[in-house]
Amino acid sequence: RRDGLRVAYEQYVARYGPVNRFTVRSTGRMDPSTGEERLARVTPRVMVTLRRDPFGPLVLGLEVFDDVSQKAVPATLMRQRVVAPRHVVMGADTAEDALAVSLESRGRPELAAIAGLLGVSEPEARDQLGTMVFDDPTSGALVTRPDYLSGNVRDKLAAARAAAVDRPGLAVNVNALQDVLPVPLGIDDIQPRLGAAWIDAETHRQFLTEILADSSVRVEHPGGAIWEVRGNSHSLAARSEWGTERLPAHQIVKSTLEQRPIQVTDDIGEGKRALNPTETASAQEKAGLIQERFAEWVWEDQGRAERLLDEYNTRFNSLVLRDYSLEGDRLTLPGMALTFVPRPHQRAAAARMLSEPAVGLFHEVGAGKTAEMVIGTMELRRLGMVSKPAVVVPNHMLEQFSREWLQLYPQARVLAASSANLAGDKRRVFVARAAVNDWDAIVMTRSAFERIPASKATTAAYAARETEALRRMLENAREGEGLTVKRIEKMVAAAEEKLTKRLDGPEDAGLTFEETGIDYLVVDEMHDYKNLRTVSNIRDAAITGSNRATDLHMKVEYLRERHGGRVITAATATPIANSITEAHVMQRY
Repeated sequence: RRDGLRVAYEQYVARYGPVNRFTVRSTGRMDPSTGEERLARVTPRVMVTLRRDPFGPLVLGLEVFDDVSQKAVPATLMRQRVVAPRHVVMGADTAEDALAVSLESRGRPELAAIAGLLGVSEPEARDQLGTMVFDDPTSGALVTRPDYLSGNVRDKLAAARAAAVDRPGLAVNVNALQDVLPVPLGIDDIQPRLGAAWIDAETHRQFLTEILADSSVRVEHPGGAIWEVRGNSHSLAARSEWGTERLPAHQIVKSTLEQRPIQVTDDIGEGKRALNPTETASAQEKAGLIQERFAEWVWEDQGRAERLLDEYNTRFNSLVLRDYSLEGDRLTLPGMALTFVPRPHQRAAAARMLSEPAVGLFHEVGAGKTAEMVIGTMELRRLGMVSKPAVVVPNHMLEQFSREWLQLYPQARVLAASSANLAGDKRRVFVARAAVNDWDAIVMTRSAFERIPASKATTAAYAARETEALRRMLENAREGEGLTVKRIEKMVAAAEEKLTKRLDGPEDAGLTFEETGIDYLVVDEMHDYKNLRTVSNIRDAAITGSNRATDLHMKVEYLRERHGGRVITAATATPIANSITEAHVMQRY
């Protein structure tokens, strides 16, 4: 059969050319970012027909094709076997080997399976495992040492200490976590700033009360970047020592807390205002003095310093990074072509996809992110951690990505879809095909992904969650002194109005994203989704929001609510290109 396939392929290529051949035509448009002419690929009509077949990528994968030179060489499949049968392990000599087999075959340590491999009872197997695994008092599950001794170890230590009161055997957890706990940061390591997330509103009030000698000062912070500062604005301290005649100390502090620019403007008529540089410079100088005094004042009281140091370390100094090198080396990767040898960092990336609920593969160009996404997805699927993963790629990458997937895993069942496959009534056919078949992965272009809408119910739930933060701020303001209630009520009303407009559109008659059965997303070139709506008072940090980013975030949040935390792997060489806001956006996904 292999010889017959090779002969048939060679005859086809000799007559028509490579299977993946294409020509290029002009679109008559220019790329505004580069100023170069935009070109479009034109594939033979027979190849267009082939793409409609869900097994079409298998044919495209019969050759290794170079898009630049338009030359192809036959795939290794035509010369030799590329998939070896998997060796089934029936026993193990050591607990370490048995644990490795359990992780490889099940993705987690299962005591019954480990005991069976060792030929001992479960209690004996647990004794042999020792501290290679830990009993997690929070989940009740058995977890590996690298997993348990990484992440937020401070929270894990608190849980272990509480549980050890009734279960003395968990003292081993406490000791292990204490050994990896990050060294506490001290006064010399931390720079306090007005409005810092780890410094509460009451501390700010105490500071202003002291420097302004004003017991009437009130400070309210319901959440986000919303602050309110009130007090006696006519005192000498507020207008001269710590503020100016045009901008008293309370207003300067409020602008600083909300990270707004400190400016003084003059009315120049016709409803217009102009910047007053002299008064602005004076107010900014006072802001600097207040900031310097605050940084000193925070540490002057021992009790306050200890409280804030503890808060800072709890918030920002509790994480221990995990090394996936050893776990990556342990992967046997059944089903992968024998001709491909993954690099150590690719193995580590795949192991990370198996261990973390949301993963960012932020390697430089040429590091092999495609192989990482393919290997990680196939392992997730093999271990039953996901059921129907979808991979979203740039529009021009569909054929290449599908082809390379099948060259890595020749026996994989991959469904590929472009925007043309989802036009009109074709969307129903695609969704049905995706829902009723057992695919290892569904590879689709980003345009195709956006053509599958979420239901109106999911859209409404997402919008409600996006306004929930504002509602919580409103509740906090009402529970406090009520200084910011009216301001937040206006923000809530504006958000609800935007929601109403979005939901008032016509209902899409086609099938929806929820009906595809997709339960995991792998997104290539994630930097193209960085324009997710972000509210900020910092200049150039706020983002209005794009439909593409909102669509992805809404679907990710739906999957997270429906299937738990394990929902997405995102790959890009440029997670942060222009603004630190992009780091915030990536974390939200």
